Amino acid sequence: MRKDIKIKNIFAALHDLSKMVKQNSLVVTNELGRARIVLQRAINFNLFTIFQYDYLEREMVPMHTYGDPFNLVDAVNFRVGKGATGWCLQHNKALLIKNLNREGSARRFFVNSFLAVPIIMNANIVGAVVLGHFQKEQFDDADRFLLEIVAPLIGDILLKEQFNFKEEFRAVI
Repeated sequence: MRKDIKIKNIFAALHDLSKMVKQNSLVVTNELGRARIVLQRAINFNLFTIFQYDYLEREMVPMHTYGDPFNLVDAVNFRVGKGATGWCLQHNKALLIKNLNREGSARRFFVNSFLAVPIIMNANIVGAVVLGHFQKEQFDDADRFLLEIVAPLIGDILLKEQFNFKEEFRAVI
């Protein structure tokens, strides 16, 4: 087999894989977006992030975000997956903070209500769902309970995306 034909085949396979990943990512993004919309009908929030745990890199990867954090502390929780979100994952339990006591005109866009729930499936951490609101006392135990019920459904979406990517990768190789 000529070298130039082999290189063309490799590039064609990489191109096909790239198209499949993009298509799958769009499907997962749409499903996660729908999950956010459903949750938003039941729970009022300003910030929302779905994280997936990457076992190779040992870090949280934001898969879907809504709203923009306006300060570094909130960015750590809603974009990096550390801080209070990290505590939630370390202890495998939901974290509900009703009032962070961040007040004043300069702090009107600081998260004052925080809710994080780990996504645990088959005793393994898949990720986390994190909600935030700029006003205090916006989340309660009923919201935590609802999020604990919805979290495994979101985990199914995340795991489906992982499985589809692995299957398509094997098909290309």
